[in-house]
Amino acid sequence: MKRIAIVCALMCIIGSTTLSAQNRGDMYISGSLSLSGGTSTDITGNTSTKHPEGISLGLSPQFGYFIMDNLELHLGLYYNYTKSPSFSDPTERTNTNMFFIQPGVSYYVNLLDGKFFYTPGVDLGLGFGGQSYKTDSFKQKMYSITRFYITFKLLSFELRPVDYFGISFQAGDLTYTFNQQVSALDKDNKTNRSSFNLGLNLGATIGFRYYF
Repeated sequence: MKRIAIVCALMCIIGSTTLSAQNRGDMYISGSLSLSGGTSTDITGNTSTKHPEGISLGLSPQFGYFIMDNLELHLGLYYNYTKSPSFSDPTERTNTNMFFIQPGVSYYVNLLDGKFFYTPGVDLGLGFGGQSYKTDSFKQKMYSITRFYITFKLLSFELRPVDYFGISFQAGDLTYTFNQQVSALDKDNKTNRSSFNLGLNLGATIGFRYYF
């Protein structure tokens, strides 16, 4: 029975690809805003000391356009600011600013009568920014940063409760990232890092889209 159920589910998914998930010429706008921060507390006997954990701010608008039924291209912009204070001296901090351009493509597979879609795709990202060291009276740029990545969105879905509104969520991806840091004090001092990640995010990443 389990095999029959699996075969039937696969046939439904394959057959649904012939249905129009989105029409050519449809467009959408999307975006997200994230803000995180906090403190930690050390307790020794009757003495407690609080330490700031830092602040991270992210802003990401996106525009998508269906070049044909079921197939859409999108372009996103992403800005991220991170402030990381020194654990030993809260007047010292490291600030990182990054700006990304993120083009991509997704294919829509209609799973449930135009209400639920499987949306696998590929995103590219190219980012530029820098990292600086600051105190209350001093500031110095430490690094220039260049970052490139390619992400295959393997577990990406969208729920469409109404025609003009969508809720997208991503639970897993395959990503390759290349990151280069160049010292602001010595241009010949470079650090290159490559990473490969296959992630399964049980909490999922959620976004909202407005279609027009």
